[in-house]
Amino acid sequence: MLGHLRVRDLVIASWETDRPAAERALPTRVEPAELDGRYLVSLVAFRVVGGRLGRLPVLPYSQLNVRTYVTWRGEPAVFFLGSRVTSLGLPGRILGAPFRQARLRVRPGSVRAPGLGLSLDYRTEEPADPGLLGRHELGLFEWRGLRTLRIRRREAEWRRAVVTEPASADILLALGFELRGEPELLYAEEAAFKAEVPPRRLE
Repeated sequence: MLGHLRVRDLVIASWETDRPAAERALPTRVEPAELDGRYLVSLVAFRVVGGRLGRLPVLPYSQLNVRTYVTWRGEPAVFFLGSRVTSLGLPGRILGAPFRQARLRVRPGSVRAPGLGLSLDYRTEEPADPGLLGRHELGLFEWRGLRTLRIRRREAEWRRAVVTEPASADILLALGFELRGEPELLYAEEAAFKAEVPPRRLE
């Protein structure tokens, strides 16, 4: 079954990390990978404004993903270390999504998740090429075993963004990442995803 999502206010906030921190966060058989010579960990926030799962409509909700970057069987991929959604996103668990509920507020220029210690305020600037950060098509995560998800994105108009207040991301500290300075930000006002659901379980 194909899932289609339309999203708004997609922001990717990335911090540089090191290989040992990435390795500690990953399952033993998944290898961290560099992007442009660096190991990164990212928070990805967005508002789902509509879409369909097969013939069923998707109700609006907000989502926050924690991800780092890996190589899987020779292909660049993202590994989802965690996914948080507001209440209307929880039905995704039935289809194998590793969602947990959280209080999230995603708006233009701001992402808030008080229970996760996340505060991100930013302003958008010039157009930008997202590079691999915006182009990965393979996702991996652990949910009753290692699973893989093929994601295809419609082209989006990306902009660079900068923080306007010091960012707080306790959710990353809890996973063992030491944050180095302020994050690098990419923003797209609108985007769309297509994915095969449920995700495939790997043996």
